[in-house]
Amino acid sequence: MEHLSKLPPEKRDAVLQAGIAEFSQRMFADASTDTITQAAGISKGLLFHYFGSKKAFYLYCLQTALERLTAAQPAPEADDFFGILFFVMDQKIRLCRDFPNETLMVNLAARDASAAVSTEKQALFSRYLAETTQASQRVLSRAIATLPLKRPDDPRLLDALSLYVSAISQKYLLQYRETPEQFFANAQVIQREMKDYINFMLEGVVRKGDES
Repeated sequence: MEHLSKLPPEKRDAVLQAGIAEFSQRMFADASTDTITQAAGISKGLLFHYFGSKKAFYLYCLQTALERLTAAQPAPEADDFFGILFFVMDQKIRLCRDFPNETLMVNLAARDASAAVSTEKQALFSRYLAETTQASQRVLSRAIATLPLKRPDDPRLLDALSLYVSAISQKYLLQYRETPEQFFANAQVIQREMKDYINFMLEGVVRKGDES
């Protein structure tokens, strides 16, 4: 990695983008370092000089992709439950649209069963999952704080709402796991469906006449 930092920025970006592009189309075992080096305009010897191995380069690309897709976003300006919730969703969709190859690589990596990178890959996913879960929890807490709850002091309520919203989100993540472009195209429809699902639950915890 220290050698890589000595490259001109445009060459370093070319190497990284070539790697992410290849790993977005093929699983680790099938990805070609020849294709990567040809696209980046460097020799295979230089690639291994910088990274030491295909595995190290793959993990570097995956970490970069995860960092780009979990970058800090502006705080929601909305002050209502769904406004806050869907503002964050829209920001995440924007990141995925800005980094399409990174999105495809992360989706493919999540399904990649290659034993050679399994341990390190799972460690990366676990790390970023923990970070994004904490960020999502903060947003959800802010959204819930806008609701006129029947029992606002019940400590179990936040957990229950979090589990419910997470389950609904997971439904769509799984449904569009292999076709993220369709998720983006259907974002508004998905948000309407999510609102309907969540409203079913809110009927039981929000004071009558105050539903969103």
